Amino acid sequence: MTYKDVFELATYESGVRICDVGDLDNLEVKLVDNHRNCKSTVGLKEIDEYVLETIEEDAVCADFDEKIVRKALSLGYYPMSMEKMVMTEEELMDFRDRLSNVKKVKGGVYAWRYFMTIRHHLKKMIVDFDEFKFPKKTRRYVRQHFGDYTLTFNKNFDLCAETLISQYEETWVVPPLLETFKAIHDNPDDEVSVDSVELWKGDELVAGELGFITRNAYASLCGFHIEDNSGTVQMAALGTWLKENGFAYWDLGMEMDYKYVYGAICMGRRAQKEYYDRLGPTRIALPKEGIKIKDLIK
Repeated sequence: MTYKDVFELATYESGVRICDVGDLDNLEVKLVDNHRNCKSTVGLKEIDEYVLETIEEDAVCADFDEKIVRKALSLGYYPMSMEKMVMTEEELMDFRDRLSNVKKVKGGVYAWRYFMTIRHHLKKMIVDFDEFKFPKKTRRYVRQHFGDYTLTFNKNFDLCAETLISQYEETWVVPPLLETFKAIHDNPDDEVSVDSVELWKGDELVAGELGFITRNAYASLCGFHIEDNSGTVQMAALGTWLKENGFAYWDLGMEMDYKYVYGAICMGRRAQKEYYDRLGPTRIALPKEGIKIKDLIK
């Protein structure tokens, strides 16, 4: 087994279990308690430390149940995934009830398996639109070079998802999770939707992302860009539109340096909850018409 396989298997074995929507109640308390219990029993090896960090913010679910994903989104959590395990035949016997699509390979057994994680970030990046930034110099550059590009929402969810996946050798947007996202995209409810955001150069898709809306907050899940600087333009245009159309905040997920450019604040769970508790009661719908970048970024 590789380091990655050991990590994923240990996470699956040690994480908080989500078997139905009720298991998402009081998730923070469950994660903290589980982390404390595991910390007192594992050793100090590198793999244990890595697992401990992960199970403090990731619960695990054996499958990709749509009801669980909807509830997780409604709470502002991120449904994600882990991918595969490689194990010997002896190890397979111990975990055979949790594996599917097992294939024999040279030197052992290759067990292809996905399982879902529900991430309640210890820290995440949130843009409060009172603090949203987009430097004037960058605005001028965008208007000059990208003014005729078009921003759309849900124009072609399938193409956006396919293009995103094709850009990465490995991605947590695995087929069964994407299938569940697509089901929610096709049937949004009063609280949540899963959406695609696209940037077009004529008829060519040059940047985009998948995200979700929880009432009047928008969260970015995973994005891509094909043309230089197009990802920056897509995000800047998206943030500008969200600010102008009544969204409470923009959830950018895990901490990364480039997110500070947009005025994002890195906050812990207590501050995250304070923002979440201020959300309106119903979901804001995205527009069906495309928007020229020159009309949006002025």
